[in-house]
Amino acid sequence: MTRREFIRHVARAVLAVCVVANAHADTTGLIAAGTSAATPYYIKDSGAAGPTVLITGGVHGDEPAGAYAADQIRHWPITRGKLIVVPRANVIGLTAGKRNTPGEPEALRNLNRNFPKAKETGPARGALATALWDFVRQQKPEWVVDLHEGSDFNALTNKSVGSSVIVFPTPEGKAVAPALLEAVNATVTNQNHRFTLRGPPIDGSLARAAGAHLGAHAMILETTTKSQPLSLRARQHRIMVFALLARLDMTGGKLSLDTMLPRTRSPGETRVALYDAGGTGGQGVPRVTELLGKRPNTTVVRVCGDDIAGGALDQFDVVIVPGGSGSKEAAAIGVEGRARLRKFVEDGGGYIGICAGAYLATSGFSWGLKVLDAKTASPKWMRGTGLVKIELTDRGREILGDRRGQFDCKYANGPILVPAQVESLPDFEPLAFFRTELAKNDAPKGIMVNSPAIVAGRCGKGRVICSSPHPESTPGLEDFIPRAVAWVVSRTRSSSSAATP
Repeated sequence: MTRREFIRHVARAVLAVCVVANAHADTTGLIAAGTSAATPYYIKDSGAAGPTVLITGGVHGDEPAGAYAADQIRHWPITRGKLIVVPRANVIGLTAGKRNTPGEPEALRNLNRNFPKAKETGPARGALATALWDFVRQQKPEWVVDLHEGSDFNALTNKSVGSSVIVFPTPEGKAVAPALLEAVNATVTNQNHRFTLRGPPIDGSLARAAGAHLGAHAMILETTTKSQPLSLRARQHRIMVFALLARLDMTGGKLSLDTMLPRTRSPGETRVALYDAGGTGGQGVPRVTELLGKRPNTTVVRVCGDDIAGGALDQFDVVIVPGGSGSKEAAAIGVEGRARLRKFVEDGGGYIGICAGAYLATSGFSWGLKVLDAKTASPKWMRGTGLVKIELTDRGREILGDRRGQFDCKYANGPILVPAQVESLPDFEPLAFFRTELAKNDAPKGIMVNSPAIVAGRCGKGRVICSSPHPESTPGLEDFIPRAVAWVVSRTRSSSSAATP
């Protein structure tokens, strides 16, 4: 081989490597670029021959779980074919939380009625539907899956299509739909909440247009907003999409439906799992989401008990359990989930419990996580709700901010903590003390004053902060939870150094 032939051979080899790398690379871009409706799309090309599956979410702005799930699904590594995801199809509607797109003429407000009808040859109607339809046509998908939500359970009423799989009647689509139903219904314990099979999708919808005009196997997957947390609805979407991809042999037997985040992190990123499911109550979840959402390099994902039991916490640095009922949170997370959560902390994960989440962390209940060497001072926990005075300790000012003297904090039946004397756990350290008390409903008086209001502890390699009152819901204390997050993650598995409390 001459030198020139060798150079040409090397060049061809490098080009071949580049082609393969590009085939495996993720691609992203914008639909309706340059407009207020601009929305990103994501393409994962496995580099191996296989079907093209296109997933959309958020076509209706008051149906957030589809967008939430799609934004998680876009990170799934596939082993065959292409996965194309448009998580937030209707950015304007999702931002406003409105089913119909604000600012559009009456005839065009429902985006999912603006795609070409089955028996018509005309184009889509309106700028956004036209841009979305043009993108879908260009991709030539074999499968189109549109993620939606209904207001009620279809098994209970025909007035809503919530919790249903709505299939365009191709032979392949009709053959796959039962597998999706079986997968999701295996996780539904209430018979009245089980998913049903329906079809075809309504005329004018993206799924109906894709089936009628593109020959795609198309379906709408509907969850139900009524009395169900966002994390559960998003999980149900993931279960059904995962069942489809597995049926199409695109998962390689390695993909987990609990994958919610990319494998690689942005520099300095902190990942927070916020429990939002059974047992939670009040405004804790939205307030924590709002407060942490303003922090740079902080990713907050809502999780339910099945997510925790399924191993989702491996992707996170810290878990936050907000207020509600500690025993009900424990029951909803389940025995396996609680064991996983405790192991997460022991292995270096951070834990923050607020009110009910603090009860959950303790060692004095059979259902407790036992990540904190504490128990409650009295079984009479209904002390009342209102403002109480608390005061930070020197250590509390180091962690939560240099606030001096006594100040108000919202209180709502949070635990009065005393040491539990668990030998395997270090003693907790008070970060703040109560200086006044509430003692309604025959609760014992005197035990709350000068008892710990906020404490820090350790469990294995992990750090724990528990707050009996609600700083997240108290004006002026908005920095407490972000500061608590920064402290508990400073020696988690994502940290390059291990500090001691």
